Amino acid sequence: MIDSGSRAERWVATRWPAIRARGLWHFVLLRGVLFWGGLMFFAMLVMLAVKFGIGHPRFPLLVGVDAGLCLIGGLVWGLTTWFLNERLYRALLISKKLP
Repeated sequence: MIDSGSRAERWVATRWPAIRARGLWHFVLLRGVLFWGGLMFFAMLVMLAVKFGIGHPRFPLLVGVDAGLCLIGGLVWGLTTWFLNERLYRALLISKKLP
């Protein structure tokens, strides 16, 4: 384990090997789509309900658009986070800060 470096480096050094062992799509679907996309979906749902009200005639359409955009956003967030963490992990391996 590394004693110095940024918080991100310490996190990648300690937690990333177990996360990466589960695989790319497990990470993207669980942490990207379900966690990040789900949080964004509910946050946007609340904002839409406050702004337009649930009785608005186009509210179901807005919810559908919200769901689609948050799904895509979760996929993008998950993939981006995976590849950035992989890049940092490999850099730490090359610099021999990891076993």
